[in-house]
Amino acid sequence: MEILAIDVGGTKVDMGIVKDGKLIARDRFLNSPSENIVNLISSYIKDKDIDGVGIGVAGQVDYETGTVIFGGNIGWENFPLGRLLQEELNVPVFVENDANIFALGVWKYELGSKPESVLGVTLGTGIGGGFVYEGDLLRSKRGATLEIGHMVIEAEGPACTCGSHGCLESLAGGWALEKWYSERTGEKLTGAQIHERARSGDKEAIFLYQRLGYYLGIACASLANILNPDIIVLGGSISATFPLWQDIYEAEIRRRAVPPVKDTPTVVSTLKEAALLGASALVEQALTR
Repeated sequence: MEILAIDVGGTKVDMGIVKDGKLIARDRFLNSPSENIVNLISSYIKDKDIDGVGIGVAGQVDYETGTVIFGGNIGWENFPLGRLLQEELNVPVFVENDANIFALGVWKYELGSKPESVLGVTLGTGIGGGFVYEGDLLRSKRGATLEIGHMVIEAEGPACTCGSHGCLESLAGGWALEKWYSERTGEKLTGAQIHERARSGDKEAIFLYQRLGYYLGIACASLANILNPDIIVLGGSISATFPLWQDIYEAEIRRRAVPPVKDTPTVVSTLKEAALLGASALVEQALTR
């Protein structure tokens, strides 16, 4: 089975061809506006014979219809991505939240389908969550399951892209990190540049990462209390900074989680193609069950 796997994030679009569980081609593009994404995908698979398409999108997704209900960081609202692609490509198309496909890819390909339950947390421009239990994703019909980036951590906190205030994403997301650094120093840097500053001993950058770890620790302790996962796996660009905030994150987990889940391990995924492989697994599950 040959599958086109796609991961649409806040700043990029990753695409690849997965054949029999192996990624045989991969490319990255700058994020495209909604009116161009169908053309981009159609051009990418021109002259390729594929059996289906799996797509992860940063936002709330109606899995049944393939509609992106709301993607605040990519500017999509009620966008019928699945229908448009299926009409264009004439193959089965399955659209899912990007954190869900990350969690599914980690469970199947990195952890070998062994843990009963996995909580995947994606840390990039925004923050997302996906939960796999015995190989199945936790879903709801309204497409907003485990929108952990929009858990309210501080009731009177900063404004978020969703319209609320004090969301985890507004305190620890990539866009928030860049905003806070700019406000505190007057310099506009990318997340990668702030990371480099922190590694070089920049006190402001280190403070912001520790602050990020504090809020993520609060959030993940609450999630562990609710879901009791066997393991928490971090992914996304910000997960590479884990050593900068691991201590404060783990301290908050121990402080706030109930006794049975205080020792839930948290690791950083080492599977760079987890999201694309998860998108492929999504298609395989749908076509073979």
